[in-house]
Amino acid sequence: MNSALLLHLIFLRKILAHKTALFLYVTVSNKARQTLRTLINILIILTLLISCKSPKEESNATESQTYKRIGNNGFVNQKGDTIISTNIYKFLNPIDDENMIFAQLKNGKYGFINIHQDTLISFIYDDMGVFGQGQLAPANFNGKYGYINRKGEVKIPFQYENESYFYNSGLAIAKKEGKFGFINMKGEEIIPIEFETVDQSMYDTIVLASKNSKWAFYSKKGVRKTDFKYDEVVETYIEVDGITKSTLFGNGLVLVKAENKTAYINNDLEEIVPFGTYEIAKPFQNDLGIVYNNGKYGIINTLGEVVIPIKNDFIEHPSEYSNESELFAIRKGNNIQLLDKTAKPITDFDIKEYEWDSYKGEESYQRYFVLTKSSGMTGTVSDKGIREIPFEYEKIEPFDGRSVTYAKQNGKFGLIDYLGNVQYPFEFDEVISGRYSDYFIANKLGNYGMIDKNGNQIISFNYENITPTFYGKSKSFIVQKNGLFGVIDLKENFIIPIEYEEISNWVEYGPEEHFITKNGKKGLISRDGKLVIPPEYDEIFVDNSKLIKVEKNGLFGTVNWKNEIIHPIEYKQILWEWPYLTNKELDTVYLKRSGKYISTDTKGKVLKENVSKKLIDEKFGYILNYR
Repeated sequence: MNSALLLHLIFLRKILAHKTALFLYVTVSNKARQTLRTLINILIILTLLISCKSPKEESNATESQTYKRIGNNGFVNQKGDTIISTNIYKFLNPIDDENMIFAQLKNGKYGFINIHQDTLISFIYDDMGVFGQGQLAPANFNGKYGYINRKGEVKIPFQYENESYFYNSGLAIAKKEGKFGFINMKGEEIIPIEFETVDQSMYDTIVLASKNSKWAFYSKKGVRKTDFKYDEVVETYIEVDGITKSTLFGNGLVLVKAENKTAYINNDLEEIVPFGTYEIAKPFQNDLGIVYNNGKYGIINTLGEVVIPIKNDFIEHPSEYSNESELFAIRKGNNIQLLDKTAKPITDFDIKEYEWDSYKGEESYQRYFVLTKSSGMTGTVSDKGIREIPFEYEKIEPFDGRSVTYAKQNGKFGLIDYLGNVQYPFEFDEVISGRYSDYFIANKLGNYGMIDKNGNQIISFNYENITPTFYGKSKSFIVQKNGLFGVIDLKENFIIPIEYEEISNWVEYGPEEHFITKNGKKGLISRDGKLVIPPEYDEIFVDNSKLIKVEKNGLFGTVNWKNEIIHPIEYKQILWEWPYLTNKELDTVYLKRSGKYISTDTKGKVLKENVSKKLIDEKFGYILNYR
């Protein structure tokens, strides 16, 4: 695995650990948001690449091929034998291209080891990164950051307040006494450490510095190239050798903002589209940018020329979460047209709806669009603009990362693959599939059964309904037969007998068990079919791990999870503070009988004989008033 990939991976680990929010576009005024967005964009790529072979590895097998990481803190060999146990280290990175493993001990200290657990770089650092350009890694020692090489030698002294990396500029961001600048790989101060903040992209060689909340461009040699005049400079992203990198100019012109106006400049820092030319301007993608004037949208190129007239009601790059397509979607009135990344039409202007999705191809996951025409017929187009499934279906369900989905033709449902090949004939009245599941629940003549992605029957068509359990990962199912419910597995073995009038599935803040109803009475049953609370109560209320409130004939009591009565069923009202709101275990129960309240602990021991109505109102007024 190359060092660039490892660099992204360690960034991703650190950022996700803090659960930082993500944004699609950001400006250089917020470094943390820029870094996170880049990392989220490469997450899918990392997932696919982490086990891939580099060109170097193809011809010369490395330890990264011989050993496999398990979890995020252990390794096994090709036979599955444990080489590094998961109970030694808090974190282990994959093996890098020089057979070094970035590691963190249980005590929080960082260093590097090899697969034999020889210490290559001592565990004396409070924080550390992986090796990037120049084979230098940032490290924190005694509260200050510096840079070390692969021999563990300090190449740049520990004197900075921030962690940074050397990108294409050959510079890293340096912070001292709250001020920022740039240093080179020799530790020389190339841009003085005197600015409010600085920034750089991963791809470009030019960098930025801010003074009085205005940005200016600097060369990698430290020469200021513009005045401090920009309020914002907007980064985009470019894919290089399978890695997504932040960039300013890699997609064409860069979008800059000043005094509430926008402009585009080129990599010579010339204004190609002057400030105020357009009311709204979007970042360039593939040398094209979306612009807006007088309520209409168009597209321009890097010369500032209009390539799509500014006459459209809307233009966008379709997006999903942090992912953004290179294609353009153009809308006029109720009609939509897709353009490829060069702004050439892929479809006619007769699309009513589109949905961006992914399918599993022979070698990897691919993005594509499900399109619905004005006629109501649907088909698909790949993210590269290639038509794949013809517009001959009334419905195509998104693939959700699978190789097969279901479609509707002539009023009936069947299965098709991502190329449109029929996997199961169109003979079903209905098909349902859980997200990412390879099984399909189907209805034929009012009876439900289940088939796999190849059309093979998994569950017989003998049921009035089939619903996957929310916890079963498509391996257990609530089924209905003769009006009653039970739970079965994929082999139709009964986990819970089909004898209940109701069985709950997912319940917000509910227990792990199913609520059940039998002969009109309520109870609880475990996921493996063991009765927890027999169905003998008119109602049952569960919101904690200690007590269950039950009702019979309009009176209330409590039982524990062994169904042992704690409070007899003789009270008009039972109240306690909801553990999910208080973030503490249930400890006090308030009970009303004969117009008076008492309080007890969770074992039924009386704590107070007469509880004031004022206290009840303070604690439970929001519940009592609601009722």
